[in-house]
Amino acid sequence: MRKTFILLLALLAVSFVYGQTDSLSKEERRALDSMFRNDEFIKLMMKKDKSYFDLGIGVGNSIFSINNNALNVEQAQTEKLYYVPSVGYYHKSGFSVSVNSFLADDKGSLKMYQWAISPAYVYSGKKISAGVSYTRFIEGSSTSFETSPFKNDIYGSFRYKKTWIEPGIATGIAFGRVKNYYDTTYWDTVHMRPVHLEKEIITRISGFSLTFSASHRFTFEKLLGRKDAMQIQPAILLNGSSQRWTTTYTPSRTPVLNLLKRKYGESGNTQFKIQSTAFMIDITYYYGKFYIQPQ
Repeated sequence: MRKTFILLLALLAVSFVYGQTDSLSKEERRALDSMFRNDEFIKLMMKKDKSYFDLGIGVGNSIFSINNNALNVEQAQTEKLYYVPSVGYYHKSGFSVSVNSFLADDKGSLKMYQWAISPAYVYSGKKISAGVSYTRFIEGSSTSFETSPFKNDIYGSFRYKKTWIEPGIATGIAFGRVKNYYDTTYWDTVHMRPVHLEKEIITRISGFSLTFSASHRFTFEKLLGRKDAMQIQPAILLNGSSQRWTTTYTPSRTPVLNLLKRKYGESGNTQFKIQSTAFMIDITYYYGKFYIQPQ
């Protein structure tokens, strides 16, 4: 790896000297310009921004958040696979909007149980990169499995790029509600008759997360041909979070209300604490206008 970096630095230095002495011939300059115009990866990495559409599909076992990994680790059910087709438009100014649909197998049938719209803004300069996004989750088909209780997700991140190891910080706030129904019949010993009880139970939940990171991005070009490249970004993460929930019952007065409160609770919270340290690696392989990005 060290030899690779030394070779890259040497190539950069040679390119710098050629640029300063202007020793390229007209034919060489035309060939170089042609390469920059036709190489999709080089065009992607050039400083000149460009608006574009992005079509893709993701596969994973996290459903709490599109961007917030610290929130996703709160998810208890991780053995199910979720499929997330997406379409997004990214303007050269940094603004973007994307639409994601969430599908999963439910007793042998593939259902779109949720979809989301997410406007965002990203700034990328020489020293820093920063972004903020808002995601609104909308219910789709009903399912037999539990889905995310969060309906709104606000996420922001900041990264300092001037050092070899780039420090970063990210924070997120998510909130939503879960609606359940309690339906039972009990015997009223005072009036000596059966009583049918229907009650709506609404739990409002909110979560806050904070992640500190340290990462570095490695770039490799022309691995299998002229049109491909790879970026590898390992990162060490320190995750912290807190949660709060409140449960209400409608109607609010029934003979068994205290029993329900003891069973389901009324409110509670977990104080902010460091919940985990983690190692994560993003790998992006480009070929022309296509890319694959396992994490």
